[in-house]
Amino acid sequence: MIRKTTAAVLTAAALSLSAPALADEFTETIDAALEAYAADDINAAAEELSYAATLLQAMKGERFAALLPEPLDDWTREVDMEANAAVGMFGGGVTATGTYSGPSGDVRIRMMADNPSIMTMAGMYANPQMLANMGEVVRVNRQSFVNQDGELTGLVGGRVLITVGGTASIDDKKAYLEAMDFAAIAQP
Repeated sequence: MIRKTTAAVLTAAALSLSAPALADEFTETIDAALEAYAADDINAAAEELSYAATLLQAMKGERFAALLPEPLDDWTREVDMEANAAVGMFGGGVTATGTYSGPSGDVRIRMMADNPSIMTMAGMYANPQMLANMGEVVRVNRQSFVNQDGELTGLVGGRVLITVGGTASIDDKKAYLEAMDFAAIAQP
């Protein structure tokens, strides 16, 4: 009974995807898992499903990276997609890192969401007195960030830790924070 239920759930999940997405690597991997499962090759089915989960994590990372701000005038941006793969070693979640190079130096923005270590820090970043004890509190678009030796760190939506560092001025770092869509970033 469990086998039929699992196959039905997997089939429903595969069929619920939109038609344009049916030819992508994720659905092909799910199909391979279903085929292996139907052939009673549980190990291969598990391997395919594990790979499908890896593909989903990469898609989440790409969508999250799209929330990084565009470069300011006379600046360039490089997005590091490799950092998202490494976050799995630290309890999971999703991360996006952008490095911006400009006339006054560089700015590095790192966003990390849904990681267990963030949940342990959430109370600290939500408490204004704790933030003030950690360093100068900087407000940007109604969000609080703590300035620790030129690095701005804050928690958005109770789940996304944003750190802005680099060699550029605090004003440049704040300009990048001002360009961020915190409402979109806070969405699960």
